[in-house]
Order: sequence, then structure tokens, then C-alpha cells
Amino acid sequence: MMKVSMVCTNDIAGGAARASFRLYKGLKAMDVPVSITARRQQIPDDTIHQVQNVFAEQFVARAGLAAIQDVFIDQGRTAMSNTLFTLSYPGVDLTQFASVLNADVVNLHWVSRFLSVTSLRKLAQLNKPIVWTLHDCWAFTGGCHYPAGCDRYQTDCHACPQLREDPLGLTTRVLQDKADLWADLPLTIVTPSRWLADCVRKSTPLRHHRVEVIPYGLETDVFHPTPKPEAKRKMGLAEGAIAILIGANDSNEIRKGFWALFAALQRCEANAQFRAMAKAGKVQLICFGPPPSDELQTLAVPVQAFGMIENDETLSCLYSAADLLVLPSQEDNLPNVMLEAMSCATPIVAFDTGGIPDAVVDGETGLLVPPGDLDALAAAILKLVFDAEQRQHLSQNGRQRTLENYLLVRQAKDYMSLFEELLATHPAVSTTAPTEDLGSVELDVSLGKNFGAIYPQLSYEALVRDNLDYRMKLRQSQEQVEELEAELGRSQGRITAMETSKFWKIRTNWMVLRKRLGLGGDA
Repeated sequence: MMKVSMVCTNDIAGGAARASFRLYKGLKAMDVPVSITARRQQIPDDTIHQVQNVFAEQFVARAGLAAIQDVFIDQGRTAMSNTLFTLSYPGVDLTQFASVLNADVVNLHWVSRFLSVTSLRKLAQLNKPIVWTLHDCWAFTGGCHYPAGCDRYQTDCHACPQLREDPLGLTTRVLQDKADLWADLPLTIVTPSRWLADCVRKSTPLRHHRVEVIPYGLETDVFHPTPKPEAKRKMGLAEGAIAILIGANDSNEIRKGFWALFAALQRCEANAQFRAMAKAGKVQLICFGPPPSDELQTLAVPVQAFGMIENDETLSCLYSAADLLVLPSQEDNLPNVMLEAMSCATPIVAFDTGGIPDAVVDGETGLLVPPGDLDALAAAILKLVFDAEQRQHLSQNGRQRTLENYLLVRQAKDYMSLFEELLATHPAVSTTAPTEDLGSVELDVSLGKNFGAIYPQLSYEALVRDNLDYRMKLRQSQEQVEELEAELGRSQGRITAMETSKFWKIRTNWMVLRKRLGLGGDA
């Protein structure tokens, strides 16, 4: 039977990895021989293989690249976005890795900080069909994972607005390397949403490759509706209160739009009926993920935070306990949170952006408002808070749409059909490896000619700045130590002065006398 090798930066951690792992489970349920090769592994499984050690063992080889990432990218972002922005070098060479060599089809997923422009090209030279499932935009940009409204990936990524400085054209050169080195590769691109597929078709590096849309699948038997009164009791929520749910892996990420949510809720509080319900505890905000913004605590609406929820059954119960989910994302692919909530029959209020309208049909499975329209977002929230009949209608339709379009088995079958089609037209060359040899994995620090032309100067500047920054921090640390030592010296001086004073001698003699009289040593 066809053997599939999935390649992911993480096996389970993060939204993209979570979606990938679901496909892995779906393929296994079909008895497909499938493995995962990951940089970082959390799930103990004989078919999941980790290669994290190569990054640590070959640190010196990537020192200049790491400095460029730190100095020119991580420390050089503008206020436009704080979503990931990743240099496309270095990568891991998987061409001698057994689980990849033994596979008939290689299915790449989120591989940023794992595969590079050049190591992906080497992987393609194994002459196996490669299906690359994209979970964000990194594959076709100069480094950003979401372009924040910028469309320069369609041309040359010149003067990236997400970086404060780019003196040598880093983003332009990375984009050109992707276009040059991937143009002739046997890549088939899969996107979970129509929006992302449209972005790919317009992009400079990938516009000439085949693109297919296969939505995510999820475990509808795990994420299923629980009667609201029962779910509210289990989660410790007031049964008579309308629960507005929000949640994300990182609520501080600008594109997730929690600032917009806060502004919309402020507008909701201007409504007398909503304000009265909040004061009476008849409406509340419930959150999962990292702690909510301090701003939310200033609202009149009671806030209950559940923190990180690792258990799917508990998360499913929380979705069911909610009366609506507000998804204020400004830019997104096909959010897991959205699909999970819909599967639990929870209606969605969201901006009409990215892949969200693939699942949320306005007036049928949720309410969509124009991107950035805070008044419209507030009005949609109020509409569902006040209209129980509308909530019920959207809830039922949302669950039904999930069962029709986002079943895990359907996703797995669609992928298998694509794999079989590709193998029929592009048979894999037989390459086998008898054992899993982690020692055969090497860090690939080779560079494309465009980025390679600026690497010596850019890495030198980054290392110099990094060294200066380190020395400055070291100097500050030394100054702090010296100040602490000086303060300690001053304190010791005060103690010595006190102990040699006439008062201290009298106090000492008094303590001795009390002990002799059997009165104890305490004054």
C-alpha cells in the first residue's frame, strides 16, 4: 500500500500542527502507512520521528543566519504586524532520512524553521511526488507568515513594510530564491481555504504550480454539541447568562484582532439593555488560551478565564456552553477555533475575511461583518445576545455544515485521491533505507544565489550588532551587580555604626540582664 511521509516543524504544538496531526490520524484510520518527520516531537509514537538535535549540534554553522533572524527580523519589526516572520534559511537535509526515503509520497505541512529554500529543492530531487499543504503565507512571501494586507509577494517583496530596515533587500532576495529554485519542482500545493489558494495563484514563487483546496477535517465525534444547561453546569457558568466566547493561541497577536473585540464590546456597553444584562450577570465573557488582555477586565461585562485547555473533551464542553463565539481575526486561513465551535453547534460572529467565509455563511451558520467595521461587529454581537431564536437557527446549521464539509474521513479520502492521482502520473523512484538513522540528518546551510550574494555583509553586520548588544547588556548587568554590592556595603556600614553606638551597647546589656532574670531574650 502507498506509504506517506508527512513533514512538519511540530507534531502537535500550534494551530497548523494540530490541523496536520488530525490528517495524520485520519490517514491512520484508513490504515494508510503514514509517518511524521518533525523538528520537535511531543507525542510518543513509533511513526513520529524527531530531528531537533541537528540544530543544536551544528549551531556554529548557522550562527550568522541566527544573528540575521534576531537582529534584522525579530528586533526589527514595525508596528504593522507581530505575527511570525521567518528567514528561509537554514534547513534540514532529509534526503537520507529513512521515513522519507521509504515513502511513496511526501506531504509537507508547516515547515518554517525546519526546511529551507535549498533543502526543499534537495528533497524534491528524490523524484517523489510532493504535496505541500500550506497553513499560512510563508511559502510564497519574503518571510512574513501573514502579509497584513500587503500584496508585494505578487511582485518582488521590495521594501517590506513589516521591517524597520532592510538595507540589502533581504525579503526581495529570499522571494527571488524561492521563485528561481522552486520553479521546476514537482510541487502540488494544497490550501485549506479558497482565500489562501487565491493568494498562492497570485504569488511570484508558486503561481505556476497546481493548487487544490482541501479543507481541514476534525473529529466531530469529539467536538459535538452538549446541551447548553449541562455544559454550563460542567464549566461552572451561570445557566441563565448569555456566554460570549473568545479564544486564541496568542491573544496579543495583532492580526487576531482582540483590540477590535475590545472596542466592539465597549460599543455594546453603550446599549442600555446590554448594560443592564451585564450588571445583572445575565451576560458574560468567557475566554480560553493565554490570559485575556487587561483591557477586558475594565469592561462592565463579567469575565471568566479558563486559561490553556489541553483536553479536547473539556474544550468541546466549553464551546457547547458558549452561546456565541466572536472571532475578530483581521487575517486568517481556516481557523481551528471556528470549525471546532461550529461542530459544537456554537454560532460565530466574525469579520468577512480570509478563509472564514468558507465555513461561516452569513445568516445561515453565523454573522459576518465587513473587515474592520467595529460598529457592525458590535451590532452583530448584540443581535445574537438578544435573539435566542436566531442563535438556535445558526447553531443547528453550523453543526450540519460541519458534518457535510469538515469530516476527518472526508479530508483523508480527498488527500488519498490526490496522492493516487499523482502517483499514477508521476511514479515514485524506489529509494529505501533499512533503518532510521538520525545520524544521517544534516543541517543544510547552503543558500540561493540571490540571498547568498548579500549573506557575507548582512551576517557580519548582524553579528557585530548582536555582539554590541550582548556587551551592552553585560555592561548593564555588571553595573547592576556593582550597585548591589555598593548598597550592600552601605547597609553593612549602617549595621556596624548601629552596633558600635551607645544605644546598641545599652540594649545588648539589657537583653543579657533579662536572660539572667529568666525573663527571656525578647525586649
